[in-house]
Amino acid sequence: MTAVPLTDIEPLRWLFSFKPLGLFSDIDGTLSPIVERPEDARVTPRCRDLLLRLIEQGVQVALITGRELDVARSMAGLEGAAYAASHGLDFWIDGSIEMRVAVGEYPALVDRMLQEIGAVALPGVTIERKGSGVAFHYRRATHEAAARAGIERAIESTAVARHFRQIEGRKVIELRPDVEASKGTAARRLAHRLGVRSIICLGDDRTDADMFQSVAALANEGLGVRSVAVMSAEIHPDVLAAADYSVEGVGGVEWLLAELADAVRPTAG
Repeated sequence: MTAVPLTDIEPLRWLFSFKPLGLFSDIDGTLSPIVERPEDARVTPRCRDLLLRLIEQGVQVALITGRELDVARSMAGLEGAAYAASHGLDFWIDGSIEMRVAVGEYPALVDRMLQEIGAVALPGVTIERKGSGVAFHYRRATHEAAARAGIERAIESTAVARHFRQIEGRKVIELRPDVEASKGTAARRLAHRLGVRSIICLGDDRTDADMFQSVAALANEGLGVRSVAVMSAEIHPDVLAAADYSVEGVGGVEWLLAELADAVRPTAG
């Protein structure tokens, strides 16, 4: 299977009869354009306004991201949304932290790892600590292949890294706690906690393929589900293989959210 370009809301309209409808979305590259400095990323005003409309119309909006919880909430600015942060380690529901996956000694292991690789020269690489994990971004590197190889050498230089799970995304290598948590497990938890009967799922990165696959499996529990890949020149084949449909970039997401907001709007009388 490969994602079919979505040019009309009709293929999704059948989901609206299964209420409540859930809108589960990644943030970076989906609601927020990819930027050189990860700390500069923000959900677009158009996406924010449309998500607020959907929330007001009874849609259960959940943002599922690799970002830390406080960062994700700041980027989105949506108090009415649920959040699954740090690839499913932390959850924010109904205005408070509701679930948190135990990560044990991982924060201390991150401290040790960063100390041990601190002397390694990584030109053009931005190292982002993510609480219990760490991300090496090489988008700003002049020579991306050399930067990526340097990151691999840095990881291999510290024995601490063997305790982590290595994941690749768009111009980034992440080390995450080796625990049972992913965007896929997060989507399942949120689906059950929020009590949704249908889900439209949006994402652009390789880790979002886990989310798409997990949501697709919920069809066996009677939920209506469809996933939409957000296209870019960097999209991984796994994302397209796991999605039902596709739209072009963040602009395509804005179009889709506007169509959804109009489609689920209650009619007068």
